[in-house]
Amino acid sequence: MESKSLPVEPRTDFGKNASRRLRREGFIPGVIYSHGETETVKIPIKDFFRLFKGKVSESVLFDIKGGSGKEGAEKMGYVKDYQLDPLTGEIVHLDLFKVTKGEKLVTKVPVEFTGTSKGVKMGGIFEIDLREVEVECLPRDLPEVIMVDVTELNAGDSIHVRDLSPGEGVVILTLPDAPVASVQIPRVVVAEETAEEAEGAAAEEKKEESAEASGD
Repeated sequence: MESKSLPVEPRTDFGKNASRRLRREGFIPGVIYSHGETETVKIPIKDFFRLFKGKVSESVLFDIKGGSGKEGAEKMGYVKDYQLDPLTGEIVHLDLFKVTKGEKLVTKVPVEFTGTSKGVKMGGIFEIDLREVEVECLPRDLPEVIMVDVTELNAGDSIHVRDLSPGEGVVILTLPDAPVASVQIPRVVVAEETAEEAEGAAAEEKKEESAEASGD
């Protein structure tokens, strides 16, 4: 697992005005919590987005550098939750969960797909039903992402949670029968097939009626 870190600083000012001032100064207000203990901190925005270049994910573990507590003490954590400004989309608050060494954690891991399925090449539509799953594992076993190769997926085929391979030491808690992705047959094709079946049935029925009339 690649080593990652996030610097934090103790925070002593609270309230909406203080939070706005922190954000203007280039920080995100936040808390670090674990087993009933809570520590208020501020996180440099530039360092946070250096770590999370794209979507914020619970599956990214990092060393927490700084904050209160024993100097030099090791702390590892992940983003458990975050709040967005509904108008600007700006992150206005972070909840960091501190991992306890040797203790299993429960978190969510994104699912990503690779390859182009056979069904899509034949005109099918690839649909994603689940973009992340909940897992339980030791911190050292936590995957940042679960990759799924969809190359062999034909039209009408589906992938379920039970088909995923998260790696050794990782238990998926999401229901095994939950659908993850599928290749759907286009509705136009389905409609054409239904119409053809209806026409065939009508023709067969007319043929039978003609046969009965001839018999009379």
